[in-house]
Amino acid sequence: MRIIFALAAIIVVAGCRRSDDEDRRGDTIVTPPVSVDSLARVAALDCGSAGLPVMTDEGIGDLEVGRSVDELRATCEVISDANEQGSEGGQERVVVFRVDGQAVRTIVADEKIYRIEVLSPRVLTTDSLGVDTPLRTIATRPDARFLPGEDGVYGFLGEHCAMSFRFSVPLRPPRGSDWTAAAINAAHGDAAVDKVLITRCRR
Repeated sequence: MRIIFALAAIIVVAGCRRSDDEDRRGDTIVTPPVSVDSLARVAALDCGSAGLPVMTDEGIGDLEVGRSVDELRATCEVISDANEQGSEGGQERVVVFRVDGQAVRTIVADEKIYRIEVLSPRVLTTDSLGVDTPLRTIATRPDARFLPGEDGVYGFLGEHCAMSFRFSVPLRPPRGSDWTAAAINAAHGDAAVDKVLITRCRR
């Protein structure tokens, strides 16, 4: 009888241990180690913005028109790099960078940045121009002019000669011809910039 009880006790203990082992295996999630060097590198890729990014006629921080993509990879995080359908029907290389948490789209030609496209209202010039700026702010500048493009009307300022500010308004005024600064301000002064393009400065 004692032998039978002893065998029963051994079976119960073994079963409990097996159950505990299975529970521990099921509850344990092994997380692969994250390289401290990798995290530090991503954090260091601020694209030279060092805080709130500022938009200039050259670009944004290290992201400047004319610089090579390979050179920029050292300080700017690349989100995507692919060929896309261009506005004129052909293929164009589009590289999207992350600048201070903002995705900034660029067009690349001959391995260099040809155009920078800004869609975030957080990226402004030193005089606070950028996406969401009212049209009247551009139109009332002394040297403002407006020209129709394929997807809207673009405003230009001599003091920001590399930038064009897009407005999604009719390409022509009601009576035809082109928009003057005074006419477009009277008709669409409340419209806001919805994209800023940075290219080469043309005077």
